[in-house]
Amino acid sequence: MNRWATGTKSGMRWHGPALLALIALPFAANLLVLTGVLHNDPALFTMFLTRTMGPRPLLAAPGWFDPTIGLITQPLGMLSAKDWLHGIVPWWNPYTGVGMPLAAEMQTLSFFLPFVLVLKFWPGWLVLKLMMQILCGLFMYALLIELRLTRLAALVGGALYALNATFFLVPHVMGPLPFAPLLLLGIERAARAARDGRGQGWGLIPLALAYLIYGGYPEVAYIEATLAAVWTLWRFANVGSGARARFAGKIALGGALGIALALPLLVPFLAYVRTSYLGIHATKYAWLWLLPPGVPVQLFPFIYGPIGGPTPPGLNPALANTIAAYWVQSAGWFGPVAACLALAAVARPARLRGLALLLFGFILVWQARIWGFKPAIWLIDLIPMMARTDAMRFCAPAMELACFIMAAIAFDAWQVDGALPRPRAIGLSLAATAIGAISIGVALPALYAWFTAVPGRLDLALGVTLAEAALAVGALLILRRQPGGRRGVVLAALVIADPLGLAVLTTLGAPRSAALDFGGVTYLQRHARLARMYSLQPFGPNFPAAFGVASIDDNASPVSAAWNRYIHRHLDRYADVVMFTGSQARALGCVLLPRAAAALDNGIFIRPTRAIIPPDQSAELRRHIAAYRAIGVKYVVSPPGHDPFVAHATLPVSITARSAFALSAGGKLSGVVPAGLLGIARISEVDTLIGTYAGAARGTLRLKLCAGADCATASAPLAGAKDNGFLALPLDHPLTVAPAQPLRYRFTHRTGSAVALWLGDLQPDAPATLAVAASAPAQPPQAPILRFVETTPGIAARPVFQDQVMRIYRLEGARRFFSATPSCRITPSGFDRLTTDCPAAATLVRLEAADAGWHATVDGHDVPIATVSALFQSIAVPAGRSDIRFFYRPPFIRSSCAAALAALAIWPFLIAGLPALTAGRRRPPFP
Repeated sequence: MNRWATGTKSGMRWHGPALLALIALPFAANLLVLTGVLHNDPALFTMFLTRTMGPRPLLAAPGWFDPTIGLITQPLGMLSAKDWLHGIVPWWNPYTGVGMPLAAEMQTLSFFLPFVLVLKFWPGWLVLKLMMQILCGLFMYALLIELRLTRLAALVGGALYALNATFFLVPHVMGPLPFAPLLLLGIERAARAARDGRGQGWGLIPLALAYLIYGGYPEVAYIEATLAAVWTLWRFANVGSGARARFAGKIALGGALGIALALPLLVPFLAYVRTSYLGIHATKYAWLWLLPPGVPVQLFPFIYGPIGGPTPPGLNPALANTIAAYWVQSAGWFGPVAACLALAAVARPARLRGLALLLFGFILVWQARIWGFKPAIWLIDLIPMMARTDAMRFCAPAMELACFIMAAIAFDAWQVDGALPRPRAIGLSLAATAIGAISIGVALPALYAWFTAVPGRLDLALGVTLAEAALAVGALLILRRQPGGRRGVVLAALVIADPLGLAVLTTLGAPRSAALDFGGVTYLQRHARLARMYSLQPFGPNFPAAFGVASIDDNASPVSAAWNRYIHRHLDRYADVVMFTGSQARALGCVLLPRAAAALDNGIFIRPTRAIIPPDQSAELRRHIAAYRAIGVKYVVSPPGHDPFVAHATLPVSITARSAFALSAGGKLSGVVPAGLLGIARISEVDTLIGTYAGAARGTLRLKLCAGADCATASAPLAGAKDNGFLALPLDHPLTVAPAQPLRYRFTHRTGSAVALWLGDLQPDAPATLAVAASAPAQPPQAPILRFVETTPGIAARPVFQDQVMRIYRLEGARRFFSATPSCRITPSGFDRLTTDCPAAATLVRLEAADAGWHATVDGHDVPIATVSALFQSIAVPAGRSDIRFFYRPPFIRSSCAAALAALAIWPFLIAGLPALTAGRRRPPFP
């Protein structure tokens, strides 16, 4: 047996190669991105400012799946880092919504020091990911060495955990991941010290527990803490009766200090949750579970082909949603090789088989929970607050940790105890085969439908799945052999090849080149100042905060209940305030239903409409434009080809199944739009899809549009018109259309060469009277492809900037951030400082969200802050000149920080002082 396999004291001291390998593996997994071959910056896909994007080797997720890494971690982490580097504690975010807590939102990683500082730079998310992967590997390795596993077994476990799938599927939760094995290491050292009668051993527990919380994702931290609690109970049972009291004391002391160290974040977070709208977290997660089509993905993640690829056309929508929902609700996978090794740890008697059985039970309970076994759901929901977490999704990191520890135990048992006995090897092979066959079998109808719809993805899916299965078979065959020679290294290579290969494969969805355009961002930075913007897609949400631009768009959870109520009552009754953006699609299911539930929570009942899908965000903006101005929205940002201040209605015809009607000189085309088909009341323009025969069309296209006796006319020259594009025909006066009035139209072309009017096939639900007589007898009924434009009177908005990625409109009459009644001369010097000069005592209104942590001073004296309009801040200011300052300090934060500082001071003192006070007789080591 070589020195990699030895467990002797001399062999255990030399860990250099293993540590270097664990540091190198994350770099190897991300090599294509680090070398610039591929570009997977989340901002390229979530900021909507990408000007150009090159080809992608795979049409799949670009090295990460959940866009939260770009929507929250990247921009708000950058804001937090900038605050720290400017000497500001990142308590508050004045740039998102109407202001909201920053650190207390947790997902921002604001207090994850020093790691959050790398997020000041755009590639910082990747640097942070590499750091977390390296720490995952190193801390897992240290834990397994503490369990007295061989160095090669510890390397295997560390590599599996460093390359775990959570870093791909939900990279925004990466913060707590390294500190779960560190917490288990602290528990193990505490148990050993208790058995030895020593006072040390618990010192890592406060560090690990505090960082588990500061890592920014409370759900992941909470579930990993449940694994630590189960581990602690197991150790308490076998530490020995004479050492149990000491062990319990060490755990209690370490846990108390860890919680105390985290109080500066925990207290603001809990206070924010208490006054927030939690969305689906409030009630829905308690009873959600996954469906059978997702079962095999935990073993064979590429069984449906590239992850994050487009849904196959023609696939049953219910099945497509089921498979998509699995990925949305998944945060990891095991892989067949690690799963087989984990089963091997249970199959054979070994020194740590009891621990393996405990971890197996932990995984089994959570597996039963996520697949809808009612007793398991009931059991898990008994854990305090667990029913309000997305436990179904975020249990994956804890299950991965448990599985990979089991795999390392099996590897160690093979190295120390020799080959797996033949009867147990046969049983293990049958069990692994049965699990794989059942997991694929329950999803077989879904797989058949999937690859029938998109057979081109079968090659990749089959190739990757069979390769993983072959690695698992190879590992099982080696376990049957004695661990002599280089077999240990070969087995380790087989085990590590699976996650390493998948990690490289998941980066192939990134483009080879891409470029962002920041011209509009620069314009807003120069002109917006204290005013707010509202984005209908480009530059949002949360990204404006990274650039110091205030935007009412948000993507956050939790969210202030007051802001939630204000949105639904004044801005957009259909909005999902957890992701209040101007671009999220309005659709049934996972998008519309939560929005309706949120509106209902605010006393607003959304009546079903004939169209089912509610008005889009542009329609709500036009309808409530005064309310947007009232909260300080001065700029509206839209895609370059979209005017949010006009409504478009189209006829129910296909834009792809179409044919050309040649309108020659002297020709005409007429038809009728049945009453109530368009749903708009005031038409100012009609756009028609035309073909110019490669620019050869000449003359003037004319339109006469009538609603009853009122007729409007329009004309546009054909020279220079875009071929196969919409030609705008502004009416000579707006045409008012009553709900029961049909529309009559007639196109004429008096002189010049022919122009093609594109006719589209009528959709199945379109009225037959819509068809025009020009349709050929052999063709299905058709009608012109028209777009009716409705302008809303009274909206004073003008375009002030446009480039390839955005168009910016300026709203006239937007309310100022600071205002006073009666009027005062106000000189602001930022969001929180100003000078007023008032002829008489006045009331100052500040358009920032009211929160219990806000304080104000006038000329250095504290003044009370009142809430106005159920959302904003107001203070009384005296006559004359006054210097006013607002500052945010979360409630109870002084006592929380004092407790944390006390814990920080006591922690090293207790570590140094307790050994002399509690030294006792050493006991032999335990397994």
